[in-house]
Amino acid sequence: MYSVPASQSKNYYNIESFLGVDFTTSPLEVDKRRSPNAKNIINNNGYNETRNGYEVVHNLTDRINGIWNVDLGNSEKFLVHAGTKLYECSTDFTVCTKILDNMSNNRSVGLYLGEYLTIFDGNRAIIYSNTADGYKVSFLDESGYIPTTSVGRDSSGGGTDYEKINLLSPYRINTFLTEEIEETVNGEVEKRQQTVFKLDDSNIDGVELVEVLSDSGSWDVIDSSGYEVDTVAGQVTLSSAPGESPVLGRDNVSIKYKKTVQENYDKINKCTIATLFGYEGNNNRIFTSGNPEFANYDFYCEQEDPTYWPDENFTKIGTEPIVSYSRLSDGTLAVHKKQSDTDCTIYYRKTNLLDNLEVFPLKDGVKNIGCISKYANCNLLNDPLFLSEQGVFSVIGDAGEKFAQQRSFYVNGKLLKESNLENSVAISLLGKYYLAVNNHVYIADSRYLSYPKHARTEQYQYEWWYWDNIPVRVFFSWNNILYFGTDSGEICKFNDSYLDNQNPIEAYWETPFLELNSSFFAKTIKMVTLILNPREGCDIEFGYELDDGTVEIIKKQYHDLIDDFPKTIQEKEKIKKFMFIKFYFKNNTQYRMTFERLLVEYILAGKYRGN
Repeated sequence: MYSVPASQSKNYYNIESFLGVDFTTSPLEVDKRRSPNAKNIINNNGYNETRNGYEVVHNLTDRINGIWNVDLGNSEKFLVHAGTKLYECSTDFTVCTKILDNMSNNRSVGLYLGEYLTIFDGNRAIIYSNTADGYKVSFLDESGYIPTTSVGRDSSGGGTDYEKINLLSPYRINTFLTEEIEETVNGEVEKRQQTVFKLDDSNIDGVELVEVLSDSGSWDVIDSSGYEVDTVAGQVTLSSAPGESPVLGRDNVSIKYKKTVQENYDKINKCTIATLFGYEGNNNRIFTSGNPEFANYDFYCEQEDPTYWPDENFTKIGTEPIVSYSRLSDGTLAVHKKQSDTDCTIYYRKTNLLDNLEVFPLKDGVKNIGCISKYANCNLLNDPLFLSEQGVFSVIGDAGEKFAQQRSFYVNGKLLKESNLENSVAISLLGKYYLAVNNHVYIADSRYLSYPKHARTEQYQYEWWYWDNIPVRVFFSWNNILYFGTDSGEICKFNDSYLDNQNPIEAYWETPFLELNSSFFAKTIKMVTLILNPREGCDIEFGYELDDGTVEIIKKQYHDLIDDFPKTIQEKEKIKKFMFIKFYFKNNTQYRMTFERLLVEYILAGKYRGN
């Protein structure tokens, strides 16, 4: 038998230090500081408030597939991939000039290496760099480094392999050290100077350049009328012998020839995934994958040179397609795959030296948590996050065993119901991880960590917030400002207003079901107090909902009450004999909504009789 306290005994219930959302826990167990139903709220300065709005800074009409900032020394520009075109834009986007056509109309990835911006769109890789004629864009297979593949070649076709064939250049150079050739004619041994030069490949397209070393040590170009080419045999015959090398032991004939191998181009051109990695964790090479014809392969360029992709720089990794990469804090590169019965979900690439050459050995991971999005991997303050079918996870561990740990418990109840999760995109900025899908954005804040009892992990969870009506196709940032591009061609920038493209943001926060410390007795509220931030104006509608369906507005507070003191909404309310109550705060004006503390004075009103 329960004793009922005196009806006029006052009790107090307090909520302060509001946190993020919890879409996963049972509504009866959600922490009172979190919301099971909230949108367009963020914590920027230690308290919850309406998120900032965005403005459209330019519209290119075609869907935005990628945006990159380019530092030109004394100035800066943006490159924008919209539809099948590439634009060069001023930093305020008032001037956008088309500089390239015929790109793939899909999301692209761009990386900076060696003063080049290299863009992979799955169609034809592109570089943007400073040239003698200023900054120019070109297709990578037209600007690839031309390797010298063989040196010291002799009359028999022998020589020394020097540089590897470049997958993204049709050109190669061979150099020769001419020699006297002995021939037997009518029983007599005769000597003559070499005029025939056998290249290191056959069935070539043609010869582009023949040079001979002069007595002064410079290279003289031989006119095309001065030689003949046998393209089938891969052989060049000079009209006159160049003679011995003027420098003892130095090659004195150089031949640049062309051999187009389209499948070599395609290996790199069709890639859609890329990251920076290198020896001892340096960001001095591009590793790329995503070619559907080589889905379980990746390729990497030469040090500091994205124009040179040696034909031996590739790795076959398991059997299933590579989905994405993560850079781990111990200098390891994680190679992610989807979950399957036939392959590991993650591989780990380290670095080493073999005969003074950099190599990148692989270690198998586990068949555990798979990655599903190419574009959602980000490091949040050295926490490498990726998106799986079970939510957002991190790869943790030292040089030994590594584990995938969940980070998105609080939003999984909504996030995992989103369609097309594999199309999610993400960015990390100023300690927050923004994950966008279906015009929704889920935000993890690295400042706030917790350990929910139902999360099935010994590791921490982030606090999360949730926004809607944000039509993100791609994210990018500049000067610590968040931008995004849309499917309809708009380039948008978050600003200091509370309007989305001139429309008020609908901000909402709802508390969990509150039973005010008692599961046995009905309660009657006598006084409700809401304390607002002392330094911010505020538009807010404050109300409540009872378990019988009653919804009431307690107070509306408007933005014109601005001074240096906290704002307090305090109302005498007689909210009678309920078991559960939930309060809400909402706003749909051009002004901010903010709230810091909620206090309730109530009495117990007898044993609750049930519904």
